[in-house]
Amino acid sequence: IVGVAPEGFQFPDREEVWTPLVLDPTAHERGEGPGYMAVARLRDGVSIDEERAELTTFAQRLEQEYPETNEGIGATVMLFPDLLNPEMMAMIYTMLGAVIGVLLIACANVANLLLARVSVRTREVAVRTALGAGRRRVIAQFMTELMILAGIGGVLGYGIGQLGVEWIDRMANTEPPPFWITFDADHRVVLFVIAMVVLSCIISGLVPALRATAVNVSDALKDEGRGSSSFRMSRFSAGLVVTEVALSCGLLVMAGLMTKSITQLKTQDLPFATQNIFTARLRLPAEEYPEVEERVQFYEQLLPRMAALPGVEAVTLSDGLPASGNGMRTFEIEGESYAMEEDRPAAREGIVTPGYFETFQAPVMEGRAFTEMDRSDALPVSIVNETFVRTFFPDGDPLGRRMRIIADDSAWAWTTVVGVVPDLKMEGIGDQDASPAGYYIPISQSPVGTMVTMALRTRGAPMSITPDVRLAVESLDANLPIYETLSMEERIATETWFYWLFGSLFMAFGVIALFLAAVGLYGVMSFAVNRRTQEMGIRMAMGADGGRLVRLVMRRGVIQLGLGLFIGIGLAALAAGPLEVVLYRVNARDPAVFGLVVATLALTGLLASFVPALRVTRVDPVAALSAE
Repeated sequence: IVGVAPEGFQFPDREEVWTPLVLDPTAHERGEGPGYMAVARLRDGVSIDEERAELTTFAQRLEQEYPETNEGIGATVMLFPDLLNPEMMAMIYTMLGAVIGVLLIACANVANLLLARVSVRTREVAVRTALGAGRRRVIAQFMTELMILAGIGGVLGYGIGQLGVEWIDRMANTEPPPFWITFDADHRVVLFVIAMVVLSCIISGLVPALRATAVNVSDALKDEGRGSSSFRMSRFSAGLVVTEVALSCGLLVMAGLMTKSITQLKTQDLPFATQNIFTARLRLPAEEYPEVEERVQFYEQLLPRMAALPGVEAVTLSDGLPASGNGMRTFEIEGESYAMEEDRPAAREGIVTPGYFETFQAPVMEGRAFTEMDRSDALPVSIVNETFVRTFFPDGDPLGRRMRIIADDSAWAWTTVVGVVPDLKMEGIGDQDASPAGYYIPISQSPVGTMVTMALRTRGAPMSITPDVRLAVESLDANLPIYETLSMEERIATETWFYWLFGSLFMAFGVIALFLAAVGLYGVMSFAVNRRTQEMGIRMAMGADGGRLVRLVMRRGVIQLGLGLFIGIGLAALAAGPLEVVLYRVNARDPAVFGLVVATLALTGLLASFVPALRVTRVDPVAALSAE
C-alpha cells in the first residue's frame, strides 16, 4: 500500500482498491490487445464538442496509417455521467414529471380554495381599499398569509421527504448505484425546497390575490353580507379543476401500470426452484490459474466437497444463475449454410456442471442431463431449451443434431445435442424483449473463465451453510474468499428491486393525485352550492324538486370531470412510453388499466360532486329567502 484515497472517493463506480495498469505495447499484436476505457479531465475552456472533434481526427489518422486493424474504428467521447443507461435517464425524467404533476395538482387545489376564500372576503378587501390600503399592500397581505402556511407545509414536507430518501437508499442498496450518485440531503436540496415553496405560493396565490383586489369598491360595499354572490366562479377556477383531473388521470395510469407490473412479478410462476438454495460467487486469481485445465480441475475437486456438506441435497457451479441473464454466442447448425458471417444465428450460453438442473429442480424434458462422463476427452455435448428448439429446430427433433459454437472468430468442436430443458429465463427477468433461446455446455468441455457462481440446494435454511461452504473452498485454496452470499430468493429480489422501487413511488403518486383531485372537486362543488343557496331556495319555493336541483348543481362538475378525463387519457398515453423500461410483461397502453383508471376517477369525481350537491335538497326555502 503506497497511498490512501480521500474518504468517499470510489472512482469509477464503487471501488476501494486501485492497482497500477502496466501497458506493454509489445505484448500483443496490433489489434489483439485488451480494450480499455480512457478517462480524462478537460482543461478549462475546452468543450466536449471540441474534444470529440479532436479525437475523431486522431482516429481517422490511425485508420489511414493502420487500415488493416483500424478500418471503420472511430472514437466516442461523452461526459462521465452520460455513461448511465439512457433508459434509466428516461425513467428519472419520467419520475421528475410525476413529481411536478403532483405539485401542480396541489397548486391547483390551493388556488381553487383561495379563490373560494377570497370570494367571501370581497367586502373586507373593499373596506380596506376604501380606508386607503393600496392594491400592492392588499396583495402582499394575501401572499404573506399564504407564505406562512406554505412554509409550515414545506418544513413538514421536507421531513417526510427525508424519510422517503432513507427508504429509497435502503431499497437501492440491493444494487448500489455509482458512488457519485447519492441520496444525501445537502444545501442544494434545502435551497430547492425553499424555491419550490416560493414558486408554489406564486403559482397558486397570485391569481386569487389579483382577482380579490380587482373588485369595484362601490359595488362590493353595496353587496352587504352577500359578498360571495358578487364574486363569480371564473373560467380560471373551472380550468384548474380540469387540470387537476387530467394530471390525476395521467399519474393514476402510471400507478396502475406499475401496480400491474408488480402483481405480475409477484405472481409469476418461475420455471425453477428458488427456495432453500444458497448461492455465492467465487473468482480464481488469473495469475495462479492461468490455464483452463487448471480451473476445470479446481471446480471438479470443489464439487464433491460441497456435495458432502451436511444438509446439502444438490450442488452445481455455473457461469450464471437462472434469471440473471446469460451472454450471447453465435453458432452454426450442421447442415445449414450461411452466406456471410453476419448470417450466423446467436443464442444464450450457459456453462454448467452436472447437477445444475437437479439443483434448480428443472426437469429434463427430452434426452438426458450432463453427467460426470461428459469430460474434456469425451464427445462434446450440449443441452438446449424449448425456445431454442422452436427457433432453430422447427421439426421438433433436436436430439442427436450437432452445432458448432463460434467464439473469438474461431470455431469450437461440433457439440451433439443430448437433452432439452425448459426455458430458465436465460434472458434475465428485466430484459423482456430479448429472446430466451439458449443452450448449455459442460464446464469440462468449455473455456470456462475464472469466475463461477455456486448454488447448493439444502434441506433447511440455505444461508446456515455459509461457514461450511467457505471451509470447503479454503480446503482447496486458503486464499480464496467467496462473496455475494445470497439465497436464491434474495438474488431474484436484487434482479427486481428496480420494479419495486419505482412501482411503489408511482403508486404513492397515484394515491396522492386521486386524493387531491377528489378534495379539489369536492371543495369547488361545495363552494358552488354555498354560493347558490339563495337561488336554490327560490327554485324550491317555486316547486323544483330535490332531484332536479341536484342534477342542476352536478352538471358543471360532470362537464369539468369529462373534459379532464379526455385530456388526461392523452397525457397518460404520452407518459406511458418512457415508463416501458420498468414495466414487467405489461403493455404501456394497457386498455384494462386505462379503463379502470377512468372508471375510478369518474366514480370518485361524481361522488365528490354528488355529496355537496345533495345539500341543496336540505335547503329551507324560508331561511334562504330571509337571507336574501
